[in-house]
Amino acid sequence: MASCDGLVGLSEEELIQRLGQPSARRDVGSDTWAVFQSKPMMIRIRLAGADPRRVASWTVSFDTGFQRLSEAAGAVGLWPAAGPEEDAARVTTPLVRRPLPCPDSDRVYSFTATVRQGLFTALSVFDEAPDWI
Repeated sequence: MASCDGLVGLSEEELIQRLGQPSARRDVGSDTWAVFQSKPMMIRIRLAGADPRRVASWTVSFDTGFQRLSEAAGAVGLWPAAGPEEDAARVTTPLVRRPLPCPDSDRVYSFTATVRQGLFTALSVFDEAPDWI
């Protein structure tokens, strides 16, 4: 699987070097949306800002979900940074939200794991500190 660790802040050129050509690309206002297909997942990325636009957020959707957060986050290179562990069957809300420390700086991003039918089915990272803390 493709590693999503370190995607935030990449330019579109750097993103393509890392993930290959997107299967879809669309400019919407001042943002660019790019979709990358990689079995068994799809990564949707929003690039924003002045030229060069840079990755501001991304969401990975899994073809098959994961029971444990460590499995989902580990599949895209975010474990153990996305810890602590969660079991999807025991989560009482559809979203697990927490800060995600950036290992290369003192920045903190927002991390969200989506739970559907007792499995972690999607993960999202935003280039801003969580406002719910």
